[in-house]
Amino acid sequence: MKLIDFDEKFNHKVAKMLEKHAGERTEEEWEDAIAQAYRQYGETYLAELGDTPHGYFAKMGDAQLIETLKEYLLQGISVPDFLCEEIERRKATDASLALLRETDEELVQYALNLIGADPKAMERYAQMLGEDAYDEHVKDALADLLKTSSDAVKEQMLSLICTENRPYALEVLSRCKERDERVLDALLTAFRMEEGQDVPLYAGYLAAYGDERALPALLDRIDREDIDFVTFQELKFAIEALGGEYDKARDFSEDEAYKKVKAAGLDTDIFTSKKVN
Repeated sequence: MKLIDFDEKFNHKVAKMLEKHAGERTEEEWEDAIAQAYRQYGETYLAELGDTPHGYFAKMGDAQLIETLKEYLLQGISVPDFLCEEIERRKATDASLALLRETDEELVQYALNLIGADPKAMERYAQMLGEDAYDEHVKDALADLLKTSSDAVKEQMLSLICTENRPYALEVLSRCKERDERVLDALLTAFRMEEGQDVPLYAGYLAAYGDERALPALLDRIDREDIDFVTFQELKFAIEALGGEYDKARDFSEDEAYKKVKAAGLDTDIFTSKKVN
């Protein structure tokens, strides 16, 4: 398939414009001007197309759009925004959803960005989260998208709790709006079992879920003498987010993170949680 490098053509025009008008605008003004010029370029008639760039892609069928996307990536040519915008405009089609069966990371990332949080994709997203074919970059993106429909994929996420994909599943479950004992138990179990650097993360999940029954576990953990300053701050935030309080004075004067906060001149007394005059 012969492809048109729209971005190369546009960049050539921009280079000429910058050369001719160098020094006439600030860097920020140039950024705005170039963005505006690109939008105008999308509506500009090009003889070789017999249409505008937007119109060129708008005439393509769903399957042709996706095949064209694949070819741009395969040939290493910059994917034009006009193509992506047309795919996004049509939302989740059979052709774009089929990309979620691919395993090439770059292609899958494009699919996730273009399909987004469309409800039609959520079931497949949940399946992908449990599959070995996808790396952490893809799964991070999947978790972010699944959080927008967490209640709808709750059962699939609960099924992943005892797998290596548990961290992603917990992240999604923490955004559920419907109260479910299984969800609370999963979040609390992960929090109680964690003794390392992920304590603040799991405390944040409890705060996001919003069930005040998590307060005893949070209060018990924050009262431990072996927690560091960063963990203390995150636990305190979670407690307050659930309507609780923790006012016990703590001494973190030997904690490296606390020393950096003090060195930065922040005006909070961490020991009393009150402002210093």
